[in-house]
Amino acid sequence: MAIVMLNAVTRIERKAATSFVFDTVNRLGGWIDDVHMYSNLMNTIRFTLPAGAFAGLLEALGEGGIAVETPARLGTIRDPSAERMATLQLTFIHDEPDLKREIPSIPG
Repeated sequence: MAIVMLNAVTRIERKAATSFVFDTVNRLGGWIDDVHMYSNLMNTIRFTLPAGAFAGLLEALGEGGIAVETPARLGTIRDPSAERMATLQLTFIHDEPDLKREIPSIPG
């Protein structure tokens, strides 16, 4: 099965939104595989979730203030308990300046 690719936007503060996604995936029986944070503009979250839990995920995120584009097709669910990999690209809408981090100098 192909990876489910989800896109979402939110005005919720980035740390709270990211924690909400993590908690929701875990509550639905899934787990987080990886996260990439791109300043304070966007996070890409890779996770695994039972195939039958995607409808609940989309509903919970929408109710929590994270607008997810509904994928055109999730594919046929033959076994709702089968593990399915997915990514969620979560874009943050805010008026904050870009997050800048100090890079320590390395001697040598």
